[in-house]
Amino acid sequence: MYDVSFIFDECGFGELPAEIDRNRLFNVSYELGSGDIKLYVLDQSERFLYKIARTAIGRQYAGDDPEEGGDFNRLCRHLNCPFNEREIVIDAVEEGVYYVYLDDAGVAQTMLLLHAVAARYRVSPESILATVNAISGQHYGKLEAAAADRAISLVKIPFDDRHAKIYARPFLRGHGVALDASTRAFLARLYACEDAQLDALLRRLWVAKELGTDRTLVVTQNHSLLHQE
Repeated sequence: MYDVSFIFDECGFGELPAEIDRNRLFNVSYELGSGDIKLYVLDQSERFLYKIARTAIGRQYAGDDPEEGGDFNRLCRHLNCPFNEREIVIDAVEEGVYYVYLDDAGVAQTMLLLHAVAARYRVSPESILATVNAISGQHYGKLEAAAADRAISLVKIPFDDRHAKIYARPFLRGHGVALDASTRAFLARLYACEDAQLDALLRRLWVAKELGTDRTLVVTQNHSLLHQE
């Protein structure tokens, strides 16, 4: 799926511990503007991903991992809101961060979470809507409409003073979103394809934006490594 020689060797990730299998590369994160790259490689146990940055290697565990997974009550306390655990799902856990999956949530629970995020991180619902519109390629007039259209797929919830982040999957939803030339060039190199072939490979692409900043990134996904198509 990926050109592993390009992303590891040419992008500066060639020297890694032996236990990291580059053929199990699951996600590639690319920040627009800065060009900062992070790699996520699935461990043989499938319990966690190695999160590989320029200067450090960490671990991102599955939200339901029996030892390192998320604590739903902690999430509710942090956001000061009693969510429905059947709809609001802790998808992944890093040190001090939960990633909350919303694709299975109804409109009411999605709105409850977004308003709790607005209050906790001191951003307005209007700014969340603007972020959702920017990453979804749509022009929703209200957050409820975006929630009903499943335009918000994931929310990054930090437990410190870092910014929350909203994720969308516009190509999976059939909308698509405009990507700048540098981002498209990077993705074409990553997938070893021509630009004209690129959109067909982006179905599982995540587009994310921090609340309160201009930081925007795209995250690819090697879906077949863990899931049935």
